[in-house]
Amino acid sequence: MGGLCRGGGMITDAAAAALSAIASRTPQVFVYVAGVRGVPGVELGLTLRYETDDRLFGTLGSPALDGAVARDAADALRTGEPITHTYAADGSPASRRAAAYVKVFFDPIVPTPRLVIAGAGHIAQPLALCADLLEFETWVVDDRADYANRERFPTADRVVVDPMHEFFSELRVDPATYVVLVTRAHRYDEESLRQLLDTPAPYIGMIGSRRRVHIVHQTLLAEGISPDKFRRVYAPIGLDIGSRTPAEIALAIMAEIVNLRRGGRASHLSLEMFRTEGDTA
Repeated sequence: MGGLCRGGGMITDAAAAALSAIASRTPQVFVYVAGVRGVPGVELGLTLRYETDDRLFGTLGSPALDGAVARDAADALRTGEPITHTYAADGSPASRRAAAYVKVFFDPIVPTPRLVIAGAGHIAQPLALCADLLEFETWVVDDRADYANRERFPTADRVVVDPMHEFFSELRVDPATYVVLVTRAHRYDEESLRQLLDTPAPYIGMIGSRRRVHIVHQTLLAEGISPDKFRRVYAPIGLDIGSRTPAEIALAIMAEIVNLRRGGRASHLSLEMFRTEGDTA
């Protein structure tokens, strides 16, 4: 974000900064002073920028105000929704009828959710269609060019022909990247998981029978991988909707991802060893 600078209490090049945030998939909140009365030194316009981990760039000239803004910016980043708050000079809530107030508009920029589908078989096709309908940025990867191609995945944003372990070793995975392993054999699941378990991906779904899931789990545990690293692995994959056809399985997978993103309470098919804290059975 080197294009940002402060001058006269304002952050300049806001449009360039927003484009940079989108391109780099960096979640942040632009904070605008939309109204002010009786609070010296506070000017109208884009004044602050907030990133994750309580990183606030800029100041309203008061630690109390800055602290209140940082807390509310964190909430805006979590929900992804714009919101307006009005503060007194000490950072407490106020109304525009007060003698002194600062009205602040929070404009969050969050990455488009990305779905990476490893394996370009019969389930991957309806899954890519569902993801597109739900406005996910969709990537498909397979090492077989006759499977991973534009003819079979016309709605995907990217179709990659590459060995999966090599692809995942180079992919920049962020907290808005969801991964679905629908590969043709458990060895590909193992290769992919070795690269994914240390990433911040909030969801790693793995298709397969309970036997296949157990084999992968035990193999990786035997290599010394900590059981805690499986907490974001959902296997078998999907919500329990009784799905049987490829399209129904794709629906169950995307429903599970949406359930996770939105804090839903639907029932997972995941085995207990993969269950994340707070999930329902």
